[in-house]
Amino acid sequence: MFGGLTRTSSRIAIAAALGVGAYALSASPASAQSYGGNCCADLEERVAELEATTVQKGNKKVSLTISGWVVKAMSWYDSGYNNGFTVGDKDYDLASRFAITGSATIAPGWSGGYNLTVTTPSTTTGINSNSNRESASANNRLYGTDYGAINTLYSYIYLKSDDWGAINWGHLSPASDNPAVLADISGTVIESNAVVFEGGGFFLRPSGTNGNAGAFNQLLGCSSGIAPGADCFGVAQPAVRYDSPTWNGLRFETSYGTQGLINAIVDTDVARSNSGGGLPGLPADTDSKFWDAAVIYNEDWGDFRVSAAYAYTWLEANSLNGGEEDIHQVGGTFMHTPTGLGVYATGNWEIVGNSNNTICPGNNCLINDAPGNTLPDTDSWGVKPFWKASELTALGATTFYGEYYQYNDFYQSGLAFASALPNCPNGNCAVTNSEVERWGLGVVQEIDAAAMHVYARWQKLGVTELDIQDLDTLERRSQGFDDNNLFQLGGIIFF
Repeated sequence: MFGGLTRTSSRIAIAAALGVGAYALSASPASAQSYGGNCCADLEERVAELEATTVQKGNKKVSLTISGWVVKAMSWYDSGYNNGFTVGDKDYDLASRFAITGSATIAPGWSGGYNLTVTTPSTTTGINSNSNRESASANNRLYGTDYGAINTLYSYIYLKSDDWGAINWGHLSPASDNPAVLADISGTVIESNAVVFEGGGFFLRPSGTNGNAGAFNQLLGCSSGIAPGADCFGVAQPAVRYDSPTWNGLRFETSYGTQGLINAIVDTDVARSNSGGGLPGLPADTDSKFWDAAVIYNEDWGDFRVSAAYAYTWLEANSLNGGEEDIHQVGGTFMHTPTGLGVYATGNWEIVGNSNNTICPGNNCLINDAPGNTLPDTDSWGVKPFWKASELTALGATTFYGEYYQYNDFYQSGLAFASALPNCPNGNCAVTNSEVERWGLGVVQEIDAAAMHVYARWQKLGVTELDIQDLDTLERRSQGFDDNNLFQLGGIIFF
């Protein structure tokens, strides 16, 4: 999936740590032919390099490999309301981690294996960070500590046939978790991708005022309750997943399971509480099953490298109104290999059903009832042009990139915060339309000798459109906000 990371074992190590496509990421070498195309003709050499530089042990029948990465960033931010400086990890599944993986041969062409992936984040300028608490991540929310939380991201086993594919079961990455994001082969996907990992929790300051009114996350929340602004099913779940073999660069995945983390990783203003406070609980496990599927393609077309993915997710009950939900995600990269010039593009469409009154009596799952008790469909899209220069330095490839993402109508969790805005003088308003834009520039320097990246990036997050409606007079108004600017210097070392 991280095909843009070349000339180091980090490419294999990252994929192994993520645990997506488990059978291909076990400790046993895979055939380059099964991956298709000249882009992976050196796979055996890369795997051999990885195996020579990672910790390996195990019993006489089952192997053991330890791999992973450590990522740290220095972050300067200015949200209009406040500014500051923090040092810490990336958030959630981008955080520092290690993976323990292994496999055993059952018979010729058949094997079994396992994956235990653990994240070990420190303080994080992440999804839940805000102007009063600048180091708070999704991992903090999941496990309740500000520093040193160690939690299990993946824990599953698999059975694999070289000819028929693999069945994986346990707590794992579903088929529609990340394929559109990971179609980005620029080599910069950890440093920056479509999900708003940094900056979303910082306060919104209405233009021309000194106060705050909510946070960017209130205009970035997927109705699925999963991720901010994109990859709306991008989280590990308890499930069973099938992974096909690869045919001419094309492979297929599908999974079925329970949406198990919707209450844990979303922003405070979105999450429901089962401990009272007048808000109903999330849909029960028996009402929150999902099914998804993904098609993933990686191949060389002469001098061009192509990576593309499409994913579909069906949710039995989303976390905001208990209604059914459909999510479509696409992503792809087209890169001219000799020059390293390329472009990545992605899109996410979330189609939200009406309230399920059996799960949420009286349409009461919403924090505040929207006009008509309905939620909007959402969409996001973005582009990342890049230049991956392989000979600028002797250290490794240097990648320069720009990015633009737009997030439309992700205001479900902020339906009522409009009542606190200056343009709602009577205090009884609801959001009816929203548009958030994100601009960015960055550079990533690979250091092959140390399987390491160092990077610098700038990101600007701004609300370019917010329409509110006065629920007393039905008059519609708009509201402007200050932008949030973030600058980061950081590094990642893979092992």
